[in-house]
Amino acid sequence: MTLQLPICTQEDLNEVLKLRKRQQFEEERKKRIFNTKQRIFGLDVDTLEHQILEKKQEQNVQVKWHKSYDELEQLQRTLISAKEKEQQEEKRLAVFNLNYYRSRFQRKDQRREFDLNDPDSLKKALPSRVADDDVRLGISSAQVFSGEDLFNQDRKQRQKLQQRAWLDQQVRESKAAEEARRLADSLMMEKINSREMHLEEMAKSQHLMRHQIVQRTRQYNANLAKQKEVNRERVKRETNEDDMAEIYNMLSSDILTENLAVAQSCTDPNRKIPFMYRGMSDEELKSFRKDQEQQLADMQQRKTEAQLVDKQWENHAINLDRTLVRKQIEVDRRREAQLEELRRANAQLALHQINQRKESLILPTNPVTEEFYDQFNKTSR
Repeated sequence: MTLQLPICTQEDLNEVLKLRKRQQFEEERKKRIFNTKQRIFGLDVDTLEHQILEKKQEQNVQVKWHKSYDELEQLQRTLISAKEKEQQEEKRLAVFNLNYYRSRFQRKDQRREFDLNDPDSLKKALPSRVADDDVRLGISSAQVFSGEDLFNQDRKQRQKLQQRAWLDQQVRESKAAEEARRLADSLMMEKINSREMHLEEMAKSQHLMRHQIVQRTRQYNANLAKQKEVNRERVKRETNEDDMAEIYNMLSSDILTENLAVAQSCTDPNRKIPFMYRGMSDEELKSFRKDQEQQLADMQQRKTEAQLVDKQWENHAINLDRTLVRKQIEVDRRREAQLEELRRANAQLALHQINQRKESLILPTNPVTEEFYDQFNKTSR
């Protein structure tokens, strides 16, 4: 079986190039023929430069195709050579396996009828009697009689040898078992001693580590207690100092002295500091009450004006509703007139369509129009 691969030849590549070039030339020719402006003004430099560029590109593409074709051809030759070598190796291995099978399992002496054609059949044949225990000796041969023990001595000798071999085997097995038991005991003792030593070392190390941890914990707790005591004394001293300073500041502050100028903001003269404000002065109270009275008067005036505006809007809404009702009645009348006119137009159209259907049954159908002739002369050929 050979490897079947599609091979692209140089003639195929040239044929593809010619076909694409012919199609491109035809498309360009259509553009030139159907473009009246370009056909009248003459030479098109842009088109010529574009054609030169396309020709160079085609040359580059052709060079690339030649190169890819050579690489593909080399690859196909390599694959074909490898496949032929593989097939030759498979054929040689199949022949070798066949010869080996024939020499191993299909020899002449393995045939079923070989005993009939064996040239050494007489040499291989047995005599009429081999020994007293020959299975071929029957009753009619008068060679072996019932009750005879012809192999008594031999049987006893074999029994003694067998008993001796059994005893030797039992002795060897007992010695081996004893040796294995001793070895296992010695290994067990070594493991136990090693484990005890390891446990003892671990216990000593753990005890020493625990003692060190306890000592370090005690030292850390003592240092921590000293540090806490120092911090407690320092906090207590700082708290007492802060309390005394706060008492002095409260006694000497402007809050207790009720200084009104303190609540004035430094950035905005019309703003007061909330947490330092102690209330308004008499002048400020008089001005505040005067502003309240003015606000009440303005509010009453705005309320009166709002009521007047609401009444005007209510009258305007009533007049607007009346106008809308009259407009709606007029629109409904116009709509009914339009519907009536539409019904009369539909009736006339229906009558006209019935007349056209009757005439279409008499006149010829599918007439030839100008569109039938306009579908010709649309290509360059």
